[in-house]
Formats: sequence, C-alpha cells, structure tokens
Amino acid sequence: MENSLPFPLPATVAQCRVLLLDCLKSGEYALTSSDKEGSRTLCYYRKTFLRAAVGDEGTSLLRLPTDEHLLVHIGQQLGAMLEIIDGQPRWRYDLTEAEQLEQWQLQLGRLRPFGQAQQRFVASVLAEFAALSLTPLG
Repeated sequence: MENSLPFPLPATVAQCRVLLLDCLKSGEYALTSSDKEGSRTLCYYRKTFLRAAVGDEGTSLLRLPTDEHLLVHIGQQLGAMLEIIDGQPRWRYDLTEAEQLEQWQLQLGRLRPFGQAQQRFVASVLAEFAALSLTPLG
C-alpha cells in the first residue's frame, strides 16, 4: 500500500484511529474526495469535525461533535467489503482483523493537506446553511 504521509503507517487499528484523529485535529490534513457526483471534505474546522458535501443530490453538512462520533462515522463506512461471488457483487460485513487494519490504513492514505481551497469549500457550505437561518419562515 502506498503511503504519501511523512510518517509510517501504524500496525494496529487502534494506532490508526489515534493517528487519524491527531492528523485531522492538527488542522493540517483532511479527508477529501471528488468525482462526477460531487465533492466531499471531512475535516477539523474551527474546533469541530465537519463533513461537507456538494453534489448532484444537493448540499450536506454533518457535524461530528466528538472524537468517538468521528471514529464511528468512519468505521461505519469501512465496515464492509465488496466482493465478487459467483460472478455477482456482494457486500461482506465480517472483516478480518487484517482487513480492518487495511481499511483504516487506506483512510490514513487518503489524508491530504487541508489547504485554502478546501477551507473555502467548507466555509461556503457553512455559509449556505447559515443563510438559511436568516431566511424568513414560510
């Protein structure tokens, strides 16, 4: 597995979780992705974890209030693997310890610098939702 981070990948899931939290809380890294369906950023912004997304299905903002909420959110996304069985794709939820470690290491590998462009993206999503609070009801 390729490691683009300036440190070695941890050898346990617990170490991966701690390192992921440390990297995000530093404010220097974020988990970002973009594709034809939209853009997503999971970051530590103004002392809280946020997941901002803009795409074909609209705009969403998720605030994860604690470290544990963040880890559960990420863990739920990592809890399955898509396999081809008898020529058909199937989700498998009973990951081995090695597969769980690999999934957490992959998340660490997805960390990217939380630069100005990503910060502006998150700020624009927050501004969109803040504007809703100023809109008259009705």
